[in-house]
Amino acid sequence: MLSSLCSIGSAQDVLLAGHVQRVVLQPSGTEHCPPPCPPALPAVAGKPQAVCISNTGGCQMMEVKVDHVYRGVVPSQTRQFSSRIGEFGPSFPVTQKQIVVNEEDGKVSWSFVDNRNGKIFIDPKRLRSVAGIASATQGDGEWVALDEVLARKHGHEH
Repeated sequence: MLSSLCSIGSAQDVLLAGHVQRVVLQPSGTEHCPPPCPPALPAVAGKPQAVCISNTGGCQMMEVKVDHVYRGVVPSQTRQFSSRIGEFGPSFPVTQKQIVVNEEDGKVSWSFVDNRNGKIFIDPKRLRSVAGIASATQGDGEWVALDEVLARKHGHEH
């Protein structure tokens, strides 16, 4: 999978549960969505100095109303997440269902929530890791309890 080398600036790492309020799609080169490639350098002897190849399709922004913060700090009731649109199109969900969103080092991943007897379960195929800790303990892809993933994370800190 190709992607451009440019990333969109983001705030600190965060893990939260919430509800999507809106999703905005923007073409590259518009406000808050810089072009994926730097401006072209002048040609030397009729030959380009650099070639930029990108399969991004613009940018996406998701605004989430925060229900609960598990990691990081969210100073308001909503949090915005931004990323490039990849070669397979936008990935942010347009849904009324509760989701868990993780942002680490500017990369955003999310999972729908399956609430079982008051416990939040996430899909490890969508939200593969939290703070560098794999969501699934095995490769079976079964939904996992978020509190168990967080407990494994805290076990690695001691």
